[in-house]
Formats: sequence, structure tokens, C-alpha cells
Amino acid sequence: MTETGWKQRADGLRQQLASIKSRANKDSARFQELSKQAEYFKIRFLAHQLEARRKFLALSRGAVSLTKNKKGLATTLGIAAGASIIAGMMTKDGIAAANVGVKGLSGALQELGETGWAVCLGERLAVASLDNVKQGDVWVTWDSLQAALHELEEMAKNGAPLGNLDNIISELKKNKKLLIIGASAGGATK
Repeated sequence: MTETGWKQRADGLRQQLASIKSRANKDSARFQELSKQAEYFKIRFLAHQLEARRKFLALSRGAVSLTKNKKGLATTLGIAAGASIIAGMMTKDGIAAANVGVKGLSGALQELGETGWAVCLGERLAVASLDNVKQGDVWVTWDSLQAALHELEEMAKNGAPLGNLDNIISELKKNKKLLIIGASAGGATK
């Protein structure tokens, strides 16, 4: 091969390497951005799951409370039925009316079951009403946990790797703003 041929090959290889390096840099930046988003969504998903559990427990507490109070049962069912009838008249859609009634009943039961909430930062995260906090685990108030999760969201947005659930729980336990609940006294004891 001639000297010109070698130069052309070397130039071609340099261009290919420059192109590969450019793509690698773009892919690396994209990977870092996706990693940040994944960390952020871990916290958002955790907060969503805890909120779903809290709502379910409130709904359950409300249903139990309502079955004990027969007068309240009639009122709540009447309100749900009234909402369904009004929605049915407005939309002329039976399914929409039924959905409104069920959502109304569900909302009323959930509101009836609302109380103070706590979250256990043990091996498994658990949500419980303040009156059901059990001795032996680290329990924190719902509001202080929400604030701590918000701080973790901000850390994740700024690129901090949070790791798996155990790492996240460990990070939460380090948060000085968490209000730890004294299980025997039922109050905050930080």
C-alpha cells in the first residue's frame, strides 16, 4: 500500500474513533440523566405506595367505624345514592353515575377513617394509625416522613445515588427531621 493509502486509512480510522467517542459521550450523558430520573422515581414510587396503603387503611377504618354506627351508615349510603342520581341525570350515563356513587362512598369512608398516621422504618415499611404503633421498631410520624422523602427527592434530582430500599430506609433513619414516635407513650420523642 502506498503512503497516501496509509494516510487515508489512518484518517478514516481517526474519524471513526472521533465518531465513536462522540456517541459514547452522548450515551454517557443520557445514561447519567436516566440514572437521576430512576433515583427520583424510586422515591416517588415509594411515596405513592405508602400513600395508597394509608388510604386503604383509612377506608378500612371508616368502614369499620360506619358498621358500628348504624345512623351514619344510612346517611353515608344516602349521600352516595344521591350523588349517583344527580350524576346520572347530568350525564345520562349509568356507568358514570355508578362510578360517582362508589367514589363518593369510598371518599366518605376514607374521610371517616382518617387519623394520625405513622410509618415503620423496619425491614419492611409499614403504615399504621398512631394508636396501632407497636413497640420494638422505629416508627416515625407521617408528616415528618413526607418531609424526609421530599429531601430525598431533591437529592435524587441532583444526582445522588440512593441505592435499593434498604439504602433508602437507612438514609431516612439518618434524617434529623424525622419525628420518632415513642410506642409506649404514643407521642413524639425525638
